[in-house]
Amino acid sequence: MSQYIVLSRVKVQNANCIAGFTWGFPAITHFLGFTHALHRKISDEYDVVLGGCAVVSHEYQLHVYKPSQKANFEFIQSKNPPVLAKHKKSSPPIIEEGKMNLTTSIIIEVSKELVANSEIIKAFKQAVLNHCLKSRLAGGTILSIGNVDLVSGSTEQQLESLNRKIKRLTMPGFVLQDRSDYLKTHFNQLKEQAPSVELLTAWLDFSAKKYQAQPEIEDKNNTPAHDIKAEWLLLPKPQAKGWIVPIMTGYKAISECYSAGEVTDTRDDNSLTCFVEAVHSIGEWKSMHRVLDVSEIIWRYQHESDWYLCVQNSNKSNKAEETIIETETMNFESALANL
Repeated sequence: MSQYIVLSRVKVQNANCIAGFTWGFPAITHFLGFTHALHRKISDEYDVVLGGCAVVSHEYQLHVYKPSQKANFEFIQSKNPPVLAKHKKSSPPIIEEGKMNLTTSIIIEVSKELVANSEIIKAFKQAVLNHCLKSRLAGGTILSIGNVDLVSGSTEQQLESLNRKIKRLTMPGFVLQDRSDYLKTHFNQLKEQAPSVELLTAWLDFSAKKYQAQPEIEDKNNTPAHDIKAEWLLLPKPQAKGWIVPIMTGYKAISECYSAGEVTDTRDDNSLTCFVEAVHSIGEWKSMHRVLDVSEIIWRYQHESDWYLCVQNSNKSNKAEETIIETETMNFESALANL
């Protein structure tokens, strides 16, 4: 049996839009943290277990501006004084703030399903709504939630109906999917050309804008001079198709775990402390109507040794999309070459 909680049209104000080296949308760790916090609150009242979640973006507004037409975007920031007593005695942390307003839908996986009658389900949805409105999402304030739905399915026909209903509740919108396989493939191609290449170089090919000079010469066999005119062309991304974006997908420990209270100026003096660095990968914003199976867009925690990652099980969706591309082009080898 599959069961999901669908939070439709969640309006958030002043959410954090900086995620590691990237900015523009909250990291997926924010949404999984929100799901975990909701689980801890709702499990005290109902015998359910919440698992991962999927993120669908509808609207967003970044708090940025351009000083001039050719300048880079800059964040509109507020300078707030330190509020913690421990920070008033010392220098407050200097962290760049990037805020945004967004409207998103969150599809939360219910790992241990709720089995109840209509009255209990109605009370359950109201309890979820009350807890969510009192919570924060990506550091932002939740202003409103369009609707809270609990959808279930066990048979094949019911699961098809479940997928259609979730699509109706979250369209129009774009769902974030993991595309780390694109990064792996591109990195292997670069290593064939230069064995000493680093993974960061492959990631920058997806995330950075790169230009190449095209000399204006009639005979391409001649070597262009230094003072010859050239046209600067924008190089395409390694993956030409899709709305590909760099994303932050977790953390990597870079230190040992320190006992509670051993590290000064931490937010929590009762928990262990470990220093980490952000882990980055590649994602794709895909229109919700193209999702074939909701279970394949769910992000889940994966913890192993020093790695703390957010992953998806999207192998079935990728294979299904390849089948669709093969049907449309009638040439599977050409379709793979264009990826």
